[in-house]
Order: sequence, then C-alpha cells, then structure tokens
Amino acid sequence: MFIKGLDHISIIVSDVDENLKFYRDVLGFNIVKDFYDEKEKARIVFLNMGNTMLELIAPDERPNKGEKADWENRKKGGVEHIAFLVEDMDKIYEYLKSKGIEFILGPLEFPEGKYGYFYGPDGVLLEVIWWKS
Repeated sequence: MFIKGLDHISIIVSDVDENLKFYRDVLGFNIVKDFYDEKEKARIVFLNMGNTMLELIAPDERPNKGEKADWENRKKGGVEHIAFLVEDMDKIYEYLKSKGIEFILGPLEFPEGKYGYFYGPDGVLLEVIWWKS
C-alpha cells in the first residue's frame, strides 16, 4: 500500500495563541514548527501529539470564532471530531476538569474501555478515549 499512516490533522483557528494555550499548555503537545507562510498568508504551528501532528493555521484574514459542532445533528459532512488516546481516563478527566474544561458527554464506559467528549478552542469537538488492554 502506498499510504503509510496519518501525518497530521489541520485546524483553521481564529487565534493561534488561545489554541496554543489549550493544545500545548493544557494537553501537553510540543511545538515542532512555528512559522509564517507567505504563500498561504498564515501563521502555521505544528504540534507533536505522539505518532501524528496537529497543525494550527491562522490566516491573516481570520475567520470568526467557530461555532461548536452540532452534537444533535451529526449528519453533516466534514470532520466530526478528533480523538486522543489516553493512558488513564479517570486521571485525564480530573486533570481537564481542574483546567475548567467541561465534558459534554462522559466519561462513559463501553465494553472495550471509556470515552468522553468536550470542546476545544474554536468549537472543535474533541474526544479522549481509553481502551482496555
């Protein structure tokens, strides 16, 4: 097969610094690259998230702060959510709660593990998931 795996996930953001405070300072991702792209007319930041990268793109003509994903109507096209694999659901839940993050669902148990959903900056729907060994 020609495809080796997922390289990165890209999000258009209204405020890079607000998003860095969340993804870097709260979730612990490391900045790999932070630069301005003249061709795209945007500041671009790549964050290391283990085996994949997260790319934040802040165009000069910033979009309005995004509306939160429509949880009730999940039939729309496009990216629905981003899921992060965690080692301990209870610890990540307590940690995120201590940072003022409110879960909109969960954490819930299912036969293979636990999961929960919350919103990140710009209304990006995020999931944390833990799988039983």
